[in-house]
Amino acid sequence: MPISERLCLSGVMALVMALAGCVDGLSLGGALNDAPREVQVTSDAVTITGPRGFCVDPTATRNSNDTSFVLLGNCAAISGSARARQPDVPAVLTAAISAPSSGASLTANLEALEVFFLTEDGRALLSRSGDAASVQILDTRIEQDMFLIHARDSSAGDVVGVASDYWRAYMEIGARLASLSVLALEDAEVSDMQALATLTRFAAAVQAANPTPDAAEEPQGAGEELTTPFRRGLFQRIFQ
Repeated sequence: MPISERLCLSGVMALVMALAGCVDGLSLGGALNDAPREVQVTSDAVTITGPRGFCVDPTATRNSNDTSFVLLGNCAAISGSARARQPDVPAVLTAAISAPSSGASLTANLEALEVFFLTEDGRALLSRSGDAASVQILDTRIEQDMFLIHARDSSAGDVVGVASDYWRAYMEIGARLASLSVLALEDAEVSDMQALATLTRFAAAVQAANPTPDAAEEPQGAGEELTTPFRRGLFQRIFQ
């Protein structure tokens, strides 16, 4: 069956664009003046933290019991203190956390996900405007139970002052999916290697802050591998 017939995704928006809500009930840790190093979001206290030099921007963070969006930037800029540590690369980081689900496992369907994002429907979901023509896929990789994608989006976005291309990782945190992105500052000289290394450190920091539960505590469907993953909960978990 052609992949276009298996994908029932019309009207579904990308995870980052779909997340909304007020900043309430946040638990901030490791604060440096007004620049916390980490934040706990969603009803099950998912912890988002970045590499050294990156701090949470509370004014740009949106959180609810179900979903969240977190932006991390230069600690010195957020705190207003020149003495604060600064990151190695001029970039901002974002993390989008999905609602929990007992649907299909991301890690069991990484290759199918890679195929999907190369289609017109996949590029449309990556586009901030929903237009597949605005997105160019530059690279895709599967590493350590994560799907990594390097894309360029020419459409306008909510995060201003950043380059049109980004590196992004999709990974599981318990019953939730996380979308982690690295966006270089506009006109800054950040190589693909630097951006990818920053994303790898970002993902490692988030994984370390959210230990994997014991096998007995894993969500239902965590080990399920589907021949037609798009018919069930996988993409609803990413893009709801």
